[in-house]
Amino acid sequence: MVDPCSRRASHDGIRRGAGAAQDPGGYSLRFTQLTRQRAREQQTGKEERPMADLHFSQEFTESLMNAVSDGVTAIDRDLLIIYQNAIIRRQYGSCLGEKCFAAYRGRVEPCEDCLIIDVLKDGKPRSGVRDIRLPDGNVLIVEFKSLPLTDANGTIIGAVEAVRDVTQHVRLANEFSALRREMVRRAQFENIVTQSKKMKAVFRLIERVAATTSSIMIYGESGTGKELVARAIFANSNRRDKPFVSLNCGAIPENLLESELFGHVKGAFTGAVRDHVGLIETADQGTLFLDEVGELRAPLQAKLLRFLQEGETRRVGENRVRKFNVRIIAATNRDLEQAVREGTFREDLFFRLNVIPISLPPLRERPEDVPLLASHFLKRLCEEHGRKINSFAPQALKALLEYPWPGNVRELENAIEYAIHLTDDDEPIKAAQLPGIIAGKPGAADDVLLPLSLEGYTRHMILSLQAAHTEEEIAATLGISRKNLWEKRKRLGIPRAASSR
Repeated sequence: MVDPCSRRASHDGIRRGAGAAQDPGGYSLRFTQLTRQRAREQQTGKEERPMADLHFSQEFTESLMNAVSDGVTAIDRDLLIIYQNAIIRRQYGSCLGEKCFAAYRGRVEPCEDCLIIDVLKDGKPRSGVRDIRLPDGNVLIVEFKSLPLTDANGTIIGAVEAVRDVTQHVRLANEFSALRREMVRRAQFENIVTQSKKMKAVFRLIERVAATTSSIMIYGESGTGKELVARAIFANSNRRDKPFVSLNCGAIPENLLESELFGHVKGAFTGAVRDHVGLIETADQGTLFLDEVGELRAPLQAKLLRFLQEGETRRVGENRVRKFNVRIIAATNRDLEQAVREGTFREDLFFRLNVIPISLPPLRERPEDVPLLASHFLKRLCEEHGRKINSFAPQALKALLEYPWPGNVRELENAIEYAIHLTDDDEPIKAAQLPGIIAGKPGAADDVLLPLSLEGYTRHMILSLQAAHTEEEIAATLGISRKNLWEKRKRLGIPRAASSR
């Protein structure tokens, strides 16, 4: 092993080779005797020449270990380094006779998760893939194999580990996976069902702006498909083969959002036990989609603005400046211009994000799409659940057309999924099988099928749900954040019920 404690390896020397570390087998005792003797010589400066056959074995072992393309190191039961092949020596210098955790990581105590210690305890080989950090700060992905060293009696007297750099292999595999995902996303865009003139205008705009590098702001109510549009933009952009990373700014606690977006270093705060790569860094050369961007607080707005202006960020807890090339697509269901006037959203950030605004019409403004979408969801959901339902009864279709769909396309999809579980195979979906608030069943609001304002529907939903649901459940049903729910309660004058707290 190059570094059983810090998981380091040689950046220049550890390269993919013809084979992994081999079990030393019968020569393990002699190998250990030789390397221990070399460690003593390193510390005392005195050369103790072994007998001729032992000298031959030492030279043979050295040549063998230096011929492989893996980095190899060995330790004894006291965690003293007893061997390093040339690859490791080029990177770290000779560390013979030193404790592995001190030589490789600068620690005074063994590492808690050291796999070499596990091998020394039970004699069972260990293998896998992990990240390692080199002395120059570079991070590699390595494949490792750890084996016990035993004497002629089978007693464990040490351990040896070989590592191989598979960084390029993993990156190529990840890029292939990303490409495959994007092909699926593109197919989803091509299969979007609509005959609405408003939505077709949105698609034409997407085709025109996708290839640009400009920031885009998508406006739309919850459930209108803002992330789907963001993915469609990405799938038709020049960055389609790079990462697409999504973050819902309203779904993550404020105290964790900065770390999630910008990353942090070990020890930056309580619980930061290791370095964490932020989503901006993850999306480098690709696209970052920030949903509910209006939920960002002032400090994060300032930090995001700096990235948009300079293309650079700092992880939480460090001074190092990191530069990235990321296209930002943001989305919101709020009136950001009003938020700017109220002073809750920075005007300069608004202008940076709002270079190309795209507004998605709510489903109630494109009723011609309701039958098409309902049939589309019925077919897909029946395939997913193994059902055979092919149509809607006239009254069910009438109910779908008359309902105002405050939850938009997402609510329609959920309603169809609900209905297929209540409908027998080879039977049409009837109005009675739709959710009560849509079908106008007894117990549902009598005026649901009449023209109803969005605020009126929201008031009805909150009052209906709060008797038996928590605030989190109510917000999830409405497709909004808890903060947005609190704002709606305040605006509509609806106090929280004791049962919903």
